Amino acid sequence: MLTRRTLGLLGTVLASPTLAPMARAQAEWPDRPVKVVVPFGPGGAIDILARILAPHFPGAANGQTWLVENRPGAGGTIGTAHVAAARPDGYTLLMAEQASGLLAHEMYRSLPYDPRTAFTPLIFLAALPMLLLVRADLPAETVPDFLALARNKPGGLTYGSVGTGHISHLTAELLASRAGARMLHVTYRSGAEVVTAISKGEIDFTINSLSSAAPALQSGKGRALATTVAERLPGMPDVPTIAATLPGVTATLWYGLVGPAGMPAPLVARVNAVVNAMLAVPAFKDALLQQQGTTPIGGPPARLAQHFASETALWTPVLRAAGVKAE
Repeated sequence: MLTRRTLGLLGTVLASPTLAPMARAQAEWPDRPVKVVVPFGPGGAIDILARILAPHFPGAANGQTWLVENRPGAGGTIGTAHVAAARPDGYTLLMAEQASGLLAHEMYRSLPYDPRTAFTPLIFLAALPMLLLVRADLPAETVPDFLALARNKPGGLTYGSVGTGHISHLTAELLASRAGARMLHVTYRSGAEVVTAISKGEIDFTINSLSSAAPALQSGKGRALATTVAERLPGMPDVPTIAATLPGVTATLWYGLVGPAGMPAPLVARVNAVVNAMLAVPAFKDALLQQQGTTPIGGPPARLAQHFASETALWTPVLRAAGVKAE
């Protein structure tokens, strides 16, 4: 039972000139534009996801916009570090992914943040299937053909990703390891740049999202040889999985929304509720399915935190076995 003394203390706290505005601000979030940092260049899956969410941000018509800001460089760590150093007020958030969000401390000697402690998980946005996309004139029509070519080509096949330690890089390293093949990694600033390189024949293949791969597929300058998920995609029933040839080689490109460490619990709950409502909008769900080949996930912040832990456990051994380091 609450005593008079307890009630009096509670009233004092709520009436505090510092705490009362803070609590009100958290309850009213968002009351001004929110900056959402994409740590890679425009045109990739993470950028597309952030931008198809933007129109569904509450109050967008009144200037309370979801401002997507691309801060590419250093495998996503530049944009990620920017958010890590921001105020934990809910107005600077990060579209997080595996490399810069979870594994950067394994790859960089010097890093201005620790991904294990620098962020507040807010919501699990989506997990996307990826494609093994090859240049149109690569002499391989099937996954076994591709693996044979990779094993026999002097110097190895070349492949592109958006940065060292990115899931596209790690999946290709896992593929090379299981296949016993040598492959040469080339980095780019965005998924769109990688696919442009495929279209120009500058690299042999990439493992990339459906949305990023679309221009090469539509122009006929790239071919989808396989997918990285366990089962064939309903929208691409004729495209086999890598796992059908190399069991265990599966991966998804996933994204979560995080803020700087230290965000108050009421604010975390508010942001989570607002973004869950955005994910449930039919127009967003339809656009996500059409452009990315998947549906939103959502749920409580704990769901993203649990996924962080499981993905770290899954990919850290792959990264270490491949000796992946970035300078």
